[in-house]
Amino acid sequence: MKSIEITTITKEVRKLLIEASFNLPDDIRSALKAAASRETSPRAKKILDLILENAEIATKQKLPLCQDCGTVYVDIDIGPGICIEDSGGLNTRLNQAVADTYSKNYLRKSIVSDPLYERKNTSDNTPAIVSTGFTSVPGLHIKIYLKGGGSENCSYLYMLNPSAEEAEIIDLILKVVKNNATKCCPPVIIGIGLGGGASEVTGLARKASFRNLNIRNQDKAYRTLENKILKAVNKTGIGPQGLGGTTTALACNIIYAPCHIATLPMAVFMGCHSLRRAESKISPP
Repeated sequence: MKSIEITTITKEVRKLLIEASFNLPDDIRSALKAAASRETSPRAKKILDLILENAEIATKQKLPLCQDCGTVYVDIDIGPGICIEDSGGLNTRLNQAVADTYSKNYLRKSIVSDPLYERKNTSDNTPAIVSTGFTSVPGLHIKIYLKGGGSENCSYLYMLNPSAEEAEIIDLILKVVKNNATKCCPPVIIGIGLGGGASEVTGLARKASFRNLNIRNQDKAYRTLENKILKAVNKTGIGPQGLGGTTTALACNIIYAPCHIATLPMAVFMGCHSLRRAESKISPP
């Protein structure tokens, strides 16, 4: 059994929060540059260039990539033989790390304690949405995702007929994009979850939307479906910031899971062009 002190984890979380807030991931930068180079619309190309300029300024001046500093998602995957000291206080300590980091770095606090009535701001951007799980991969893996309200509002759950075919799914995704893409600062990243159950599939879609764009689906059929959806979405002409062009989406990522014979759950979880994430691994001695 190998122990990791809770202070080691919270220190890493603080570092990852700063990295995600101020630095656009390399794969997103590369995708934006590639999109700008092949854009046929001068206005769309200019917008993509401005997005890249914004990312450069954010990194150099330690400024948020977006004024909406997002809901904080923290995923912790625990490898074999790993023991977290004082694990009973993990969520409390993680939320304290979030609160401290948002305060010290002047990041906007956007979380309200009561979703329906009072809607009073918690004033420290907590609570974060924390998920813990176990993995066969050695070490402890931490993933930080920041999700703005605009793209969060463009998330949907569907319980499809199990007889549904890919054409129906493509049409449904196109409808979602046409009705919502301009609300979440395109070009977007489309995350799709398929299978599992109603409670699981939204998590699959979230993970899909934050998946590195250089990682394609290992299953040929789903990889082909990702490409079909991306091609269809970019034919809509919505373009960057909804002002026209051939780059409405940078990628479409699908994660699937087994499901009940009588169901076909599907969730859509779109990310904006400032898709913020950071991750690291702690390997105890």
